Amino acid sequence: MVVLCGVPGCGLPGYVLHAGWAEARLLWQREPIESVLARTDVDANLRRRLELVGEVREFAAARLGLAVGENYTSFVSESPEATVHVVSAARRDRLEAYSWWYPLVGRLPYRGFFRRGEAEVAADRLTARGLDVEIRPALAFSTLGWFADPVVAEMTARPPVELVDTLLHELFHATRYLPGAARFNESAATFVGGRGAVAFFCAAHVDTELCAAARQRWAMIRQRGRLWERLAARLERLFARHLPVAAREAARTWYAGAAATELERRRIGARAELLPPNNARFLGHLLYLTALDRFDALAPTDDALAGAIRHLIESTPLAHDPFEVLPGGIAPKLQTSAPGVECSPCRPSALPRMPCSGDWPAGCVSWATTPPTARISAGMCS
Repeated sequence: MVVLCGVPGCGLPGYVLHAGWAEARLLWQREPIESVLARTDVDANLRRRLELVGEVREFAAARLGLAVGENYTSFVSESPEATVHVVSAARRDRLEAYSWWYPLVGRLPYRGFFRRGEAEVAADRLTARGLDVEIRPALAFSTLGWFADPVVAEMTARPPVELVDTLLHELFHATRYLPGAARFNESAATFVGGRGAVAFFCAAHVDTELCAAARQRWAMIRQRGRLWERLAARLERLFARHLPVAAREAARTWYAGAAATELERRRIGARAELLPPNNARFLGHLLYLTALDRFDALAPTDDALAGAIRHLIESTPLAHDPFEVLPGGIAPKLQTSAPGVECSPCRPSALPRMPCSGDWPAGCVSWATTPPTARISAGMCS
């Protein structure tokens, strides 16, 4: 994840001042990791995690070609600013995320707050506009090299594989970030973090148990990606039908429920990730899970990972769409409705077969006379 709270001009002046001050407080609390390790009273688990951070930094620079700089050379033990509360929103009638514009990096489908209360105020305003909204925590973030990002205590509480994955994910952001291409940026970083953790424990700092855990984790993440992309395709087809609100919501719930059952059956996630249906939450996951099998195909072996990362770094700035550099070409676009284009009348095939509830009139819906879904007022992305 990228946090830009301290970048001048990233939003309203009040947002910039509050978020920038909170970020500054976090950075002021940094202590060099070398100083922490020199103390004799450091908890053994914390010591192992901080030593692991140093090994990952060396691996990222020497073996993967990532721009490490001074990132993760400092530690923050306790700080209320260590957790960023991320607000995202999306339309309910199509897979279209609300976005914010920032200097240097373009539009992003989220905004970070260091205080939960401020995030809730922003979320309430978006909910009042008829949008699906989510607030989620993020314990690790990248300032894209503007500052030396610290390791926060919450990160060191993670298992070794997850910690390595997180560090490499964020270091990739510090190395390459394409303005206005959030879905590619985050999915590419997911690939670098997941496959990087495998290479770290299976080829560089060999640990049989952690190697197996890293491979299992990456396989699970790719399974989740396939499930999310399949559900995205089904939802896009559903929203293209422009059904009445009641019918659309019933179908959206049915599709989300079926996917949630599959998620739970495969033991790769929890039902609450998809139910109740929320396009903001769904797109927030999809942001990190797009085209992962195609990213993975860039590196058939662990030794090929560095070359795959170099390919992403060097090729994407020249591409019209960064997904072009992956095997298979451009990733499917999330559907949006073009002004002035009318869809053909919706038919019963738009919905899976399901029993009519007592709340629906006889016959449930008059499919032949389905009106287009009312558009939310234009200009919502400021």
